[in-house]
Amino acid sequence: MCIGILGGGVWGSALARVLSQNKVKIYARDENIVKSINESRIHPKLKYSSFNNNVKATSYLKDIRNVKYLFITLPAQNIREVIEQNSLHNKNHNIIICSKGIEISSSKFLTEVFNEVIPYKSISILSGPSFSSEVSQNLPTAVTLATKNKKDFDNISKLIPNKEFRIYYSKDLIGTQIGGALKNIYAIAAGISHGLNLGENAKSALISRSFAEMTRYANKFKADKNTLFGLSGLGDLILTCNSTSSRNTQFGIKIASSKYDNFLDLLQSQEVTEGYYTVKAVYNISQKKKIDMPIMESVYNILYKQHDLKEELSNLLNRPLKDEKI
Repeated sequence: MCIGILGGGVWGSALARVLSQNKVKIYARDENIVKSINESRIHPKLKYSSFNNNVKATSYLKDIRNVKYLFITLPAQNIREVIEQNSLHNKNHNIIICSKGIEISSSKFLTEVFNEVIPYKSISILSGPSFSSEVSQNLPTAVTLATKNKKDFDNISKLIPNKEFRIYYSKDLIGTQIGGALKNIYAIAAGISHGLNLGENAKSALISRSFAEMTRYANKFKADKNTLFGLSGLGDLILTCNSTSSRNTQFGIKIASSKYDNFLDLLQSQEVTEGYYTVKAVYNISQKKKIDMPIMESVYNILYKQHDLKEELSNLLNRPLKDEKI
């Protein structure tokens, strides 16, 4: 059996190593990445992890059209333009979305984007606390795999004999997507807190109240609260907010540490920072659905309205006192 991975970044390549007891083909636009994988057996940005001979790369979508299982690891905002290409379409695909985000242009979850654009046999969400560099080195990792049909979970599980990469079952596709998408917003906030030297007390409070906002948001979509308390919600939030290895956290640190007139310059200087895009989609949705999300709004105001960081911090600290509840 051949497995396809749509996306040649570090996350797709880390998953390729997890799946490499099967034949794996990675689609990447960058010919340098394709050449590195095929000739040197490494991804240029995962130099401490090599591939076995089961892993190949291609720059042609048609080469992964006939795979049975297709793992999606593209940046969320790029997914629609790629999957719209007919050379990829196959109604027998079992789609596993491993990307995290919400489409800005439509304010839709990624499962909704796939429903609009592409035929498939089944669709699942893989999400949780999983830094690519650690996954690629076979360090212990646990994630959520959400799918409506338990049989699909069982079949996908069999593709991953690697005991260091443990997956837990959920049937809550929406809740699993919400946790994976929103934690990137709060990682930016955590990075700003770190950059401003606000201390560990502040970071703990930030993570706790961010989790409350995530849960309120999920409730509006009738997600299972247990999902948010699991790996794809609280687990991913804790990892991302507490580690300077996170691109989103690093982005927040750089915002707080330097003066930027244009965040696009900063975005282009590092790997894809999903939180920057996700916060715009979440802000628009929260306004329509009247969801109280003050930390998210502060991040949005800083990134898109050029509000002063310390002014936003003051606004948060001076909010009316209230009962602690989710």
